[in-house]
Amino acid sequence: MNLSFVRAKPPLRRFLFFFASILWLEEVVRFSALGSLIPTVWLVLFSASAALFCTLLCAAGGRLGQTVSYLLTAALTLFYAAQRVYEHIFDSFFSLSQLGMGAAALDSFGTEAALGIRECLLSLALLLLPLFALIWLDAAGMFRGKGSLKAALALSAAFLLVHFGSVLCLPLGGTQNYSAYDLYHDTFVLQMSVKQFGVLTSARLEARGLLFGAKKTPSIIVPTQTTVESTETQGEELPTVPEKEWAYNITDTDFAALAASETDDRLRALHEYFAAQSGTRQNEYTGMFEGYNLILLCCESFSPYLVDETRTPALYKMANEGFVFTDYYNTICDNTSNGEYCLCLGLLPDLSLLGRGWQSFYDFNSFTAAKDNALPYALGNQYRALGARTYAVHNYFCDYYGRDKTHPNMGYEFKAIFRGMKKTNDWPTSDVSMVEQTLPDLLTPDENGEIPPFHAYYLTFSGHMYYNFTSNDMAIKNRAVSEDLPYSTAVKAYISCQQELEYALETVNAQLEAAGVADKTLIVLTADHYPYNLGLEKLSELAGKPLDDEFDKYRGALYIWSPSMQAPVTVDTPCCTLDVLPTLSNLLGLTYDSRLLTGSDILSDGAHIAILGDRSFVTDKLYFDAQTGEATPRGDAVLQEGELDSLTTEVKNKFTVATEMLYTDYFAAIAEKSGE
Repeated sequence: MNLSFVRAKPPLRRFLFFFASILWLEEVVRFSALGSLIPTVWLVLFSASAALFCTLLCAAGGRLGQTVSYLLTAALTLFYAAQRVYEHIFDSFFSLSQLGMGAAALDSFGTEAALGIRECLLSLALLLLPLFALIWLDAAGMFRGKGSLKAALALSAAFLLVHFGSVLCLPLGGTQNYSAYDLYHDTFVLQMSVKQFGVLTSARLEARGLLFGAKKTPSIIVPTQTTVESTETQGEELPTVPEKEWAYNITDTDFAALAASETDDRLRALHEYFAAQSGTRQNEYTGMFEGYNLILLCCESFSPYLVDETRTPALYKMANEGFVFTDYYNTICDNTSNGEYCLCLGLLPDLSLLGRGWQSFYDFNSFTAAKDNALPYALGNQYRALGARTYAVHNYFCDYYGRDKTHPNMGYEFKAIFRGMKKTNDWPTSDVSMVEQTLPDLLTPDENGEIPPFHAYYLTFSGHMYYNFTSNDMAIKNRAVSEDLPYSTAVKAYISCQQELEYALETVNAQLEAAGVADKTLIVLTADHYPYNLGLEKLSELAGKPLDDEFDKYRGALYIWSPSMQAPVTVDTPCCTLDVLPTLSNLLGLTYDSRLLTGSDILSDGAHIAILGDRSFVTDKLYFDAQTGEATPRGDAVLQEGELDSLTTEVKNKFTVATEMLYTDYFAAIAEKSGE
């Protein structure tokens, strides 16, 4: 044993133990999840302040001090172990907000958690070492001794010095977007924070947000309007029309006037921001599907790499005969509810807790936080305003993620297990069964023998992990479709369980055709997130090419198709989940204000940006990786001076604005002030 450790006084020994333990726990999780063993200076400094705080809690000494030591060490071990297992399963760290789901998550995904624990046994064993070290050091009498007021005061002074000294030093690393200073004080991004500060400090920052909420009105930089380039499309020839100045997809809301009369600082900042936005123009595709029925499918863990002309003909038809978006990204890579929020509302969700306050703890995602908000541009509300019947359907429990409250607020009659749908013992449940139980209701003729207009939003479930042939009932059911394919077991199981989606889509097409409304129905398909349980290694196997770039996690598919289309339309514009709602609203000829959405109409003229959940983004000129701060030009593109800073600020603005809209119920606020 190190002689200096033996000779040190008990409080110092305890501090050295906690400091070494926290660093060890951080590095085990860091190496397992991120492949890095080199801690940042901020991780070391804040780990030291955390160790001093833990030592202070044990300052009573004696049996009480040692009992507190065991409780703290056990709690730290459990927390890091939970983060390790969660990151292994979902490819990201969990937010404290997700603790609000509590028993519901454990009850629903207990099997997945057990499999994740089994796959992480080595790293979990390493995480137990500090606890075993404490038992050994305690038996050796290394912490024996009485507490003293002098020691407690010294520990308090040391904690305050190290902690606040570290905070004061943050500007030394710069104050630019996503710097350590920015992440600590203003722009909390969990994955970035873990890399900079570690798991424990990131949890403390989240807890600070929960307890105290926003300290100040968030900074929103009002943009200047610029002239932008046109979107390029290939495939179907554009209709020949006289040259004209296309109108903007906006309403007559006067945001400048609202700002001038507003007394609330948060609302005024939003008014000023939107007053500077021009919105997007209508285009030759505006109203192309006006009067059509709409079926929108948000597909669990869907990947375009599984589409095959022979095995999945319905998916293949959608992928090749409708609007084909070649540079599409899923905004969210790891969370179904947040993916739905982007898709259904065209807005970025709140991915941090810094502005919430403890009152919103049980609003564990942005959808539940918005469950009573005005959401006029949700497609359910837009279609219902037209007199159409609207269903939102999910083949899982109705209250999971609070959907029994959130989806009716979007204008849907919500159907799920225990809410109009039969419970089955399958895991995951069948997408075919979901369609068969609900679509016939929408296709029932009225008293005049006609099928009324309808819109159905389907959130599928058959493609859910784990991908194996032991616990995944959909993979077992459709095992025959993949058993002769040259892939690993996990990839085969993924293909098999996703085959249920193909059969569900075939069922949709058959029922629409039989009802005589196929040519008057638009079908849209995208994913909630990428199949994170496969990971990029096995996804590369499915894709038949290396997928090792951070952006490969986010690459996805958006298919917009109707049997009435005569030829495909290929669109090379960078786009993402956020853009689906405004694009569909324009195609369907719906009235909406494009200034108020984070996303934009993909088919409109203008500069387009695909925004990803970790603050990275893609334009026609570059890939920007927010995790590393690196910008990679696309092809021969040359960035102008200041262009990257302008883009990162624009993206940061969009996150801030969407979060403020959520917590101010902004749509309701402007409706009240505008008298709409």
